[in-house]
Amino acid sequence: MDISYLKSTMTLDEFRKSLSERDLKGLDSEFTYSTRKLVSLFKADGAHLNRWWVLTPVEWSCPCCKRSKSQIVRLNKNNYLTCQLHEHHDHMEEVVRTLFEKYSTSKKQQVGDELSERFAIKSAFSLSAYDKTIVCFDCNKADADAKKIVKAHNFFSFSPKEISEFVIASPNKEHQINEEVAKKVWERVRPIFHIRMEMAERFAMIAAEKKDWYQPSEETSRQIERRSKWLFEHNNLLEIDKYEPEKILYNTEHFKGPNNSWRLKGNPLITKRPSKEELSYLISTKGKYWERYDENWKCPGCFRQKYECVRPSNKNKWVLEIKSAPLFFDEIFDINNQADPMCIDCMNTAIELGREVIKQTGECFDFPSSAVTLRELRQVVIPRPHSKHLFKNQIIDQIIPSMVSRFKEFLEQDKAK
Repeated sequence: MDISYLKSTMTLDEFRKSLSERDLKGLDSEFTYSTRKLVSLFKADGAHLNRWWVLTPVEWSCPCCKRSKSQIVRLNKNNYLTCQLHEHHDHMEEVVRTLFEKYSTSKKQQVGDELSERFAIKSAFSLSAYDKTIVCFDCNKADADAKKIVKAHNFFSFSPKEISEFVIASPNKEHQINEEVAKKVWERVRPIFHIRMEMAERFAMIAAEKKDWYQPSEETSRQIERRSKWLFEHNNLLEIDKYEPEKILYNTEHFKGPNNSWRLKGNPLITKRPSKEELSYLISTKGKYWERYDENWKCPGCFRQKYECVRPSNKNKWVLEIKSAPLFFDEIFDINNQADPMCIDCMNTAIELGREVIKQTGECFDFPSSAVTLRELRQVVIPRPHSKHLFKNQIIDQIIPSMVSRFKEFLEQDKAK
């Protein structure tokens, strides 16, 4: 929605009235249809929202108790509907800041300075048990109540996952707490909390004695990125490409070889196999793809088993990536956007082969793999366990002309629709 248009044609009251029959995308409001409906359902005099409620979508649910917004709300003593969410956070920053002040002020001569304090605060991020997380007001209160029950340290707070273990949630009611479970959770996490506190004390002492190693930059890369976002908009580049506008301003492929250079180089054969321990490490640290697919999964392109698709990458000793890419579907003469997930080597092959085809059509296309069928992909790859593919270049050279002809026909039909 064009905000400048709103400002020039609507008053604030008119805009709020316009929300009465609709909801906002990704945001919430006191004035939208869903909130008004809840107010009516509970026979409330109005709704009492806070900032986090507004910044989350109507369909948001609490990560701890899993209740939706309609299950979180309830009447307060003023007969208003309480619509409150809170930012739940670990207290390690407060711990380190407090300890830094304690050790700094205990010295006869002040050594630590502003940079030392910044070092101490930065160290707190590594000591935090969880990220700042938005939770419902009942779960935030349950954390405080559970801490009293188990007699936890003042600076301790349960993580969202831990809160979910001991809360007993009901729609539109305050949580009950399973005290026995809360005690078990505290006993489980207490030893680690004490270690974190010891480390916080050590970091604070290092900072107070000015033995830290933090060296600030005059301008960080993050600051440059933030400024560039405003400048892209100021220079109207977002109207052309709102996702990667910087690529409008330079050639990203200065030294790219011929269209077919991607398939002419020989990818090395990896003869080593990942050990049981190495595979276990991969699964525990970068194992989302391993866990997502069962032991019987095979790549639909190269037919390698899941274990055989594990290979080295530029950054990791072993990695497994299984991703989806649109492919062409001959039977319906259209693009299949729901193609089965394939190994990263097959996906990269489909993309590079598609780029070669599309380059010859003279057209721009967002998804190069859309020019390639699964049958063609299978024809041209030479799969090898734990290694990148090799390619049947003679077959590729033979089928490229028919692929180009087919894709031109598809694009013409698509334009005619």
